[in-house]
Amino acid sequence: MIIAPFPWALYSKKLHDKIKTPRNVGRFKADEAEARLMRLAKGQAGSLDEGNWIVFYWLVDKDDGLIVDSKFQAFGQSALIGAADATCELVIGKNYDQAHRITADLIDQQLRDKSTIPAFPKETYPHLNLILEAISEASSQCTDLPLPDAYIAPPVPLDIGEVLEGGYPGWEELPLKKKLTLIEEVLDRDVRPYIALDAGGIEVLNLIEGRELIIMYKGSCTSCYSSVGTTLSYIQQVLRNKVHPTLKVTPEV
Repeated sequence: MIIAPFPWALYSKKLHDKIKTPRNVGRFKADEAEARLMRLAKGQAGSLDEGNWIVFYWLVDKDDGLIVDSKFQAFGQSALIGAADATCELVIGKNYDQAHRITADLIDQQLRDKSTIPAFPKETYPHLNLILEAISEASSQCTDLPLPDAYIAPPVPLDIGEVLEGGYPGWEELPLKKKLTLIEEVLDRDVRPYIALDAGGIEVLNLIEGRELIIMYKGSCTSCYSSVGTTLSYIQQVLRNKVHPTLKVTPEV
């Protein structure tokens, strides 16, 4: 059971706002979904008896699997309510496969005031797990629906926190082609799945002297202010952790 109170001061200001004024509370009924020619997907987790319960209601386009609207009902700790409201905003406009790949870290990033300070204290992680369980159940009710023709599901990322001390073994001696291949593999596994959730993309243009990686943003990343801030810092840190600690990432303007 998750019944202990959590210190309000450890929540981010954005999380405070979601808790105080949630904008996506409610539900959709089957006849409403049918009238709009949508699939109603419902995913729930937890229980009232245990003190924390969440249910998501999605309206999903039958032609391409896109979630066009999302609402929730919840009972429990304030962190659960804030996370549920943020998740509704996060899934709208994404297809059910993209929604299924949403992680607790992505929800947390959505509500951070500063990129280095978590929005949720560690005591609330069980609530985020309930959110992910409910997302998974809702997504599973849509797997028979087609996805957009151009959509290719990226691989599930590995632990972002994993660090190769000193970088990839033998990095300095690798020919340029193999260095680029290694970088592409890391981007495919640990970066692209995350930015793809927001319809963004990255293309590698060049690696200069084995140190400076030139990239070009695609999709929504081209107009996102974080592409030269938080997103760029994230990409560079992942590559420094898993390829080489001296790598510098430069976006082509």
